[in-house]
Amino acid sequence: MADYLISNRDQRADRAAQVAAVRAAYRYNLELGFPVAAGGGEEDAPSSRWRLRALEQQERLRLNLRMLRRQGKWNFVNDLQPLAPLKLAAMVREDDMAGIVDYFMPLPGGVTGDVREKSLQDFRDVFALSQPPSVMERFRSDDYFAECFVAGPDPTRLTRMTHIPEKFPITDEHLNQVPQLGTDDLATAIAAGRVYWVDYEAMSELDNGTHPQAPKYMYAPMVAFCVPRNSDQLRPFAIQCGQDPAGREIYTPADGHSWNLAKNCVLAAHNTYHEVLTHLGFTHLMSEPVLLAGVRNFAANHPVWVLLRRHFEGTFSINKLAVELLIQPGKAVEYLIGSDLKSTYPWLAKHRANHSFRDNYLPTRLAGHGTGSRSLPHYPYRDDGLLVWQAIQDWVNEFVALYYRDDADVRADHELQSWAAEVATDGQVRDFGATPGKIADQADLAEILTMVIWTAGPQHAAVNFAQKDHLAFLPANPLAGYTPEPTGKGHSEADWLANLPPLDVAVQQFCVMTFLGSVRYTTLGDYGRDFATGPAAAAHQRFQAQLGGVEDAITARNQRRAVPYEYLQPSLIPNSTNI
Repeated sequence: MADYLISNRDQRADRAAQVAAVRAAYRYNLELGFPVAAGGGEEDAPSSRWRLRALEQQERLRLNLRMLRRQGKWNFVNDLQPLAPLKLAAMVREDDMAGIVDYFMPLPGGVTGDVREKSLQDFRDVFALSQPPSVMERFRSDDYFAECFVAGPDPTRLTRMTHIPEKFPITDEHLNQVPQLGTDDLATAIAAGRVYWVDYEAMSELDNGTHPQAPKYMYAPMVAFCVPRNSDQLRPFAIQCGQDPAGREIYTPADGHSWNLAKNCVLAAHNTYHEVLTHLGFTHLMSEPVLLAGVRNFAANHPVWVLLRRHFEGTFSINKLAVELLIQPGKAVEYLIGSDLKSTYPWLAKHRANHSFRDNYLPTRLAGHGTGSRSLPHYPYRDDGLLVWQAIQDWVNEFVALYYRDDADVRADHELQSWAAEVATDGQVRDFGATPGKIADQADLAEILTMVIWTAGPQHAAVNFAQKDHLAFLPANPLAGYTPEPTGKGHSEADWLANLPPLDVAVQQFCVMTFLGSVRYTTLGDYGRDFATGPAAAAHQRFQAQLGGVEDAITARNQRRAVPYEYLQPSLIPNSTNI
């Protein structure tokens, strides 16, 4: 492999027919729905070790559900089937993933019988045998609400506010309702880069969904935050629950349960955006066309494919599982989110197609959002992410220099260029590199490979594994509202509880989020024996050493943080999107 691009450069044309034949075979398999061999021979299907971990976690969830059933506190429309070991064994033997998922994570389908109004304790009781997440004790605080935007399941949405939006007419009075901001001036804070916001205008394109027993609501709110002088903690200070200010309140923390209701509107929008776009659309579905084009265009021993194939292990399989079992009418995703699938499918397609690959290189995105500076002092996703990004970039820069002597070598590699052309075909991945459809030079190739590895590993880890800690306990992070957006003020805790999804949804959310956040398989930077010898061996050793240094730095940071942020610790980042 060491001489693949250097010594055999003149022989590439002779291999064109062979590569075309391999590519045609892959296309044929894909069109028929058969498994595709990644890297010219390894099946993409999850390994037995991955399956064992998944089944182990699913069995824990099943035991929790059985305990809920035994307690008899609630009766569900779809009663749990009794444990049937022979049935389970048959499903495992036949690789019946649909049956296994339904068996371990069944949809409850609503609560039956004499149902009283739900209480906060009811949501806590969902954790019959499982360890409750720590957010259960702090989720109602504004500190926790703000933490979700810099270190939660989707820490990518925050944007620096450069002026007061006409549609969100916040004032000094709103800002000063927060004690820590009581003497602050909004214009001064904006000029200093201390004011940030999230605008959920995109959510207005979605239609409300339905639950078997109740209507659901999706909101398009706006929320503003400020960093107080001489502080590093972001503080929320204003929420408007829709896009048009006419007839709408701007709620502040001084508004009691009305503020809590407004936070629910924000969280429902934020978490639905996260699940459908940030998580599914911008990691799972962003990696798939890159992987598919690689399978079709690279020979098994092409150095770039040898580098990338570990970062795609299990991706086809998990995406197939998600599309067929989770994102279907009546299945988990529709059960949890506030919108209906009929409007969600085209919404996902539109925003996924408009998502720029190049504009979302981590340093580029942070700069574009205005969140890269120390004006936002506490931003664990940014700070840890940049360390990991740099480690990947250094490794890839060395790798590219080893196999491409100059920019002309990059442009002359027909397999590489065919890969880039296919990825960019029909807008599958927008802005794939500096010149979409071509790879211009060594620097362009290194940036592309860094982003591919970042998306498949660290970025997916950041938006996936936080789900268990933050989303399994529903009141901390609902994905839908069950009452219309609030109007006026003076709401009660009963109004806040009524807005939360019902208990059967809480059970399903616990199952799905706990499972998705519990199964880690492979570790960033582990390439087996692929780079044990050869030109890249020393560079790979340096990469692993650099990841070790990043691990130590994040561990030290977490000792100083009020709440540790562990999702970008290299030891906890899988190589690929495989869950």
